[in-house]
Amino acid sequence: MLKYRIYLALPIGVGLTSLVFIVLMLLGTNPAVALIAMAFLMPGISFTHLAVHNCCASPLPMLAANGLTYSTVAFIFVLLASRGVQKEALRQFIVPVLALAMGTVALGWGTARTFEWFWSTPSDEALAKKFYQYRGDLESLSSMAHADSNLSRIADDFIWRWNTVAWPRPESEWGITAARWNEYRKLFRKLGLRGGVEKDSEGNLYFISHTEGSVVSGMSKGFVHCEKMSLSGTTVAHNHYLPCTEKGESGKVEDAKGHGSEYRRLDDDWYIFSDWH
Repeated sequence: MLKYRIYLALPIGVGLTSLVFIVLMLLGTNPAVALIAMAFLMPGISFTHLAVHNCCASPLPMLAANGLTYSTVAFIFVLLASRGVQKEALRQFIVPVLALAMGTVALGWGTARTFEWFWSTPSDEALAKKFYQYRGDLESLSSMAHADSNLSRIADDFIWRWNTVAWPRPESEWGITAARWNEYRKLFRKLGLRGGVEKDSEGNLYFISHTEGSVVSGMSKGFVHCEKMSLSGTTVAHNHYLPCTEKGESGKVEDAKGHGSEYRRLDDDWYIFSDWH
């Protein structure tokens, strides 16, 4: 009876550890996910630190400790739940529990990979391919944003005007109609512009494909259409280093505080930009 309870507890504990570790590795760039995953792995890390000072040069000791920890916890629940259960019935549970544990890990891995793809920063090559494929749509979006000159930022879920970034606001104070906003949203979805479009005081347009992080730290990446040479330097938060200032083939800069930006020319006045702070 005891060995069957152990057999039931092991895949539960090891499966949970494997699932948490997979999620941490795949989505570790997302701070919230990383903190939650690390919280689950801390018991094993702490126990391993007691025995081996340099425990985490390899993840295996930490994973083994966590697997044993959660298997022990699972054994207690199995023991309580299986009181009065016959030996043969207990044995028959082993295969389904093992299959469930393996299936959960596989499902978690697949889900994490999906979110990793969704959250990951697009490469320059992927953005360049999208630019040449949808350049006409980007130019249409550029024309729309210039026509709506009273707006400084249009995203899928908010609109900023030059005189206010307060949100939500009554529809009469949006600066555009609901139908017009839906046109923007349709193009955002088609082009994968998760951050919408932002305009600086010089009229340069930033089409934001990817953002991550918080108010105090983060990064963004996308396209920029330089309408006018900027002489004033930084004009909005994410334009620490304007490709429209230098207008070279590529460039990169980073200051002592870790704030930086880089760009790469695509064609004419179109560039890929990325910045971080």
